[in-house]
Amino acid sequence: MRAKFLKSFDKAKIYYEKSEADKNKWLVFLHGFGGDLGAWEKEIEYFTNLGYSTLALDLRGHGLSSKSDDIDFYKLENFAKDLKLIIDAEKIKRPVILGHCFGGMVTSYFQAKFPKISKALILIDTSFKPPFISPFGVQEVFLKHIFDLLATISPNTGSYSHADFNQFIGTADIDLARIFSDISHTSLKSYLLLCEQLSGFDLRKLFSKINVPTLIIQGSEDSIYPMEIAKYLHSRIKKSELDIIEGANHILVLNNPSELEQSIQSFLMKINF
Repeated sequence: MRAKFLKSFDKAKIYYEKSEADKNKWLVFLHGFGGDLGAWEKEIEYFTNLGYSTLALDLRGHGLSSKSDDIDFYKLENFAKDLKLIIDAEKIKRPVILGHCFGGMVTSYFQAKFPKISKALILIDTSFKPPFISPFGVQEVFLKHIFDLLATISPNTGSYSHADFNQFIGTADIDLARIFSDISHTSLKSYLLLCEQLSGFDLRKLFSKINVPTLIIQGSEDSIYPMEIAKYLHSRIKKSELDIIEGANHILVLNNPSELEQSIQSFLMKINF
C-alpha cells in the first residue's frame, strides 16, 4: 500500500492509501462515522489479492486527515469534494465506490453531485439521515443546539492516528470501548461538530439522481439502521439490489468480512467489473 496526502480545496490534508494493480478496476473505500480506513483491512486485502486496485481514505476529521474547530469544515459537500479531488489526482476512471454507515451517506451524496464518475456503488448499513434523528426531523433543532453547546466547551485533543480495529471484532452495535476509541481518535470537539452537521442531513431528495448499479448490503440485526431503511433505499434507487446478511449487525465490516466480501464479489461479477 502506498500512503499519500492530498491538500484539498480548503487546504485540509486528506490521508489515503492505494494499491494499484488493474488500472481499469478500482475499488474506493469510505469508512463509517468515527472510524478510519483501517476498518477495511480485511476487505482491502481480499480484493487486492484478486487483482483489484484499491484506494481508501481517512475522511476529514478522522484518522490522519485534518481536523477543525469550524463546523462548516464538516459540511457533507466537503467530504464529496475531497473524494473527487483524490479520484482526479490519481486519474482513476469509473471506480466502484463502497461506503459503510456515514461513508455510505458520503457515497450517495457524491454520486448525486458527480453522476458521471462512478461505475457503481455499494452502500453498506447506511441511511439518508443519522440514527439519532427521527424521520420527520422533530428532534433536529433541539439536537443541533445540544451538539453546538457541547462542542463549544469541548477540547480539540484528538490523536492523529489509526485505531486498532482488531480489538473490536465481534462487538455489538453499541460498544462503549469502541465509541470511546472513535472519539479519542477524532477529538471530542470534532466528533460533536460532525454530529451537529449530521443532524441537518437528509438525502432523500437525492436518491432519484443515482442512476448507476447499486448494491445495498444490510445486516439483518443492525439496530442503528434497521431493515426498513435499507428497503427504503432499495425502493428509491433505480438500479439497486438488496442483499441481506443474516445475523450481521451494524459492524459487519469488522464482524462479517467473509460474507461481505462474497456479496461484493458477486455484485462485481454481475456488473462485469
